[in-house]
Amino acid sequence: MSPDISYFRRVLNELLHPSRIEALVETAIAIVIILVGVRVALLLSVPLLRRWLRPDDPGRPPDRQAQVRTLVPLLENVLRYVIYFTAAVMILDRLHLNVAALLASAGIAGIAIGFGAQNLIRDIVAGFFLLLEGLIQVGDVIRVGEVSGEVERVNLRTTQVRRFSGELVTIPNGTIQQLGNMNRGFMRAIVQVGIAYEADLERAMAVMHEAGTAWAAEHPAEVLGPPEVQGIMEFGASDVRVRLVIVVKPAAYWRAERDLRRRLKAAFDDQGIEIPYPRTVVYNREAPTAPPDAKGQPPKGP
Repeated sequence: MSPDISYFRRVLNELLHPSRIEALVETAIAIVIILVGVRVALLLSVPLLRRWLRPDDPGRPPDRQAQVRTLVPLLENVLRYVIYFTAAVMILDRLHLNVAALLASAGIAGIAIGFGAQNLIRDIVAGFFLLLEGLIQVGDVIRVGEVSGEVERVNLRTTQVRRFSGELVTIPNGTIQQLGNMNRGFMRAIVQVGIAYEADLERAMAVMHEAGTAWAAEHPAEVLGPPEVQGIMEFGASDVRVRLVIVVKPAAYWRAERDLRRRLKAAFDDQGIEIPYPRTVVYNREAPTAPPDAKGQPPKGP
C-alpha cells in the first residue's frame, strides 16, 4: 500500500470517528437551534416593540405621535442588527473560532474602511443629529434644495420624501445643508393680488379684508391670527400688488391659499374691481412733412 493511500485512510478514519461525528452533529443541531431562535426572536420582538411604543395611539398629541412613528422603523432596524450580531457570535463560538480575535480584526478593518467611507459616516452622523434634535418626523412636509414633499421614512443614513406627484426621493442625510420644515408651529397663508391703477385701492383693500375675515370665521380651528391686508407691496407694469396674510396651522396652509384666491376673485368680480392683465400701448407717430414751395410743388427729397 502506498504512503498516500495510507495517509488518506487515516484521515478518513479520523473524520468518521464516532466522537467526531457526534461533535459535528451537536454543532449542526446547535446552529439550527440558534437560527430558529433568531427567527422566533424577530417574530416576537418587533410586534412587542410596536405594542410597547404604540405608534398609532390616538390618545397621544399629534407631535408626539409623529415622533414615535419616526423612531419605530429605526428601532426595529437596530433590534434586528443586535439579534443578527448575537446569533453570528454564537455560531462562531460553536464552530470553535476565536471570536475575540475576529472582532479585533474587524475593528482594524473597520477603521481602514472608515477612511474610504467618509460620506457614509457623514450621512450616519447627520441622520443621528436629525433624529436627536427632532428636526424631521414622519409626516412632515419639508423642502430640501429643489425637493419638497412629505417625509415617509427617516433612517440614520437616508431620508425618503414623497413628492406631490408621487415620486419617492431618497436624500442622503449628509447632503442636507438647509432644511425647510412646513409642519412646525404655524404657517402664513399669503395671497398677493394685482389691482388696476385705475381702481379704488382703498375699496379693494376693504374687500380683501372682508373676504379674509369671512374665511377665518368659517375655519376657526385652523386660524391662529386675524387676517391682515398689508397694503401695497409692489408697483407692477400694469397693476398694484396688494397682499393678504392669515396665520394658520401648518396643515391648512395650501388649502387656505387656494380658498382665499377663489374668494377674492369672486368678490372682485361682484364689486367690479378689475384684476388687470398685461397691456401694451402703441403710439404711431409720422414724421412731419415740409410745406410746398411757391409753385405748389411738394419739396424734393435730398
